[in-house]
Amino acid sequence: MEKIWRLILDNKNDGYYNMAVDEAMLLSYSHLKIPTLRIYGWSNPFITLGYNQNPCDVLGLKRDISFVRRITGGSAILHDNEITYSIICSADDLDLPNNVKESFRIICNFLKEFYRRLNVRAEFAKDVFSGLKEKYGNFCFSNFQHFDIIIEGRKIGGNAQCRRKNFIFQHGSIPQEINFNEVKTQIKGAENSEEKATSLKDILPKSLDFDSLSSLLSLSFEGVFAVKLTKGKLTPKEGNLAADLIDGKYRSKSWNFSRKYLAEAFSSR
Repeated sequence: MEKIWRLILDNKNDGYYNMAVDEAMLLSYSHLKIPTLRIYGWSNPFITLGYNQNPCDVLGLKRDISFVRRITGGSAILHDNEITYSIICSADDLDLPNNVKESFRIICNFLKEFYRRLNVRAEFAKDVFSGLKEKYGNFCFSNFQHFDIIIEGRKIGGNAQCRRKNFIFQHGSIPQEINFNEVKTQIKGAENSEEKATSLKDILPKSLDFDSLSSLLSLSFEGVFAVKLTKGKLTPKEGNLAADLIDGKYRSKSWNFSRKYLAEAFSSR
């Protein structure tokens, strides 16, 4: 029997909203049991930091672009002209193993299918670079992990996962275009990022709009996982929780600078 999933085609919003909605879906899953694929964009340039990153070490001196900490690990991303997805489900919803790395590989297969439908050859980094040793730097797109997506020798986008008991949350970025000058201004250690990262603009003969890419991403997900996506929206409880998280967490210095780091240390630089 075909499994039914909720598809949320969201508007373009700022980073506080986007991260709050992602977490609200995760926190609500235990009682809603609604497996969901959410596709969204960004209303303005916004940096997300990996959960364990110190903004004082990662961000440049020019802070005219806002930033927010994610609930997932990994490195910083400057989100702007891109399509972003998030998935919330149980392991059973996609018949995923308990092994985190293997479940990550399985989920990322729908991204490979997305690129295949764009007539682009996409491979996992471990299959491209022999003896790859995983490393984490400040900028996500400059770091290669085993199941990163590689096109023509360069990484496209980034994906990260976290778990709460048997519930799985994963989100990822598919850049339509990367402003490398801005990246190098905003994120320390990203000086050679254009040598390691790529975008849809670099690999496609013509650009596709956000809605077309969203549709193709949805079809790729359905095809790989044999599920039926049905358009929906946040429940009132999810929406209220997201609103609380925006003000109570994602806009707060205590979250964005973490328990370890004092906001004063950054503001004094």
